[in-house]
Amino acid sequence: MVVLEFLRPAGGVFAETVALFAMHLFRKRPLPVEIPPDILVGIKAGILICTSPRSGSNHLAGLMAAAGLGNPLEWFGGRRVLELPDYPRDPRAQVLRALKDGRSTSGVYAVKLFASQFSQVAKTVDLPASLPRLRYVRLTRRDLLGQAISWTRARQTGRFRSTETSRQAPRYDGAAIAESLEKIALENLAWDVWLARNGLPFLSLTYEEILEAPRANLEKIAYLADTKIAFEPASVPNSGLEIQRDTVSAEWRERFLSQYSDTSRFLASNRRIRLFR
Repeated sequence: MVVLEFLRPAGGVFAETVALFAMHLFRKRPLPVEIPPDILVGIKAGILICTSPRSGSNHLAGLMAAAGLGNPLEWFGGRRVLELPDYPRDPRAQVLRALKDGRSTSGVYAVKLFASQFSQVAKTVDLPASLPRLRYVRLTRRDLLGQAISWTRARQTGRFRSTETSRQAPRYDGAAIAESLEKIALENLAWDVWLARNGLPFLSLTYEEILEAPRANLEKIAYLADTKIAFEPASVPNSGLEIQRDTVSAEWRERFLSQYSDTSRFLASNRRIRLFR
């Protein structure tokens, strides 16, 4: 953009500050998607699960779908694009698919979103303004190292759910686990900063809490959406998935700690860490 280059002074920290301010000032703001009336009809509430890879989000998604609390899949990029040949790549079209296919008969729709996916969608679409009657759930996992191990393993094998088949056997890679750990930390930081900066209220849940008390936590989500869960009082919620953590996971944890644990160092690395843009 010519005007931005004109406003960029030569050299120095002050020059960079002025240039960044000018870029922010003249940046084209993404617009919300106009939702057709036939899609808006019957929408009671929306739930955005703000999370990161391997946080237990697939398990929560299965529970929510079974409870009539929407169908929170990765509607914006990610696995939908890879798994469905006819799935649209335009984020504006993805919004409409999320509102239609992500909705339960209760009128609640749900979306699962990683910070890295959000950063891409936000370049062209004002996503929060496009999703009607939106509520926020912040899903995290206390065991960050376990999460990093799980993500590294899933990317190697292609098995992100227990119902899927592995493409190849997993192999220990300490550097990949360390990288996954830093990326998860960045995902979490990006969500926490965005929610705080915008003063957005949210329901905070952890994977471990959901494993321990699935029904109680589903009821919290239902309360957030001003609805009720579809389970009978005596029934036990089931996501249809099994825990993939096993002896291999435990072995990788032990090897990683023996290789990387060093309490004398505070920073994970000396690389300059940047948030998603």
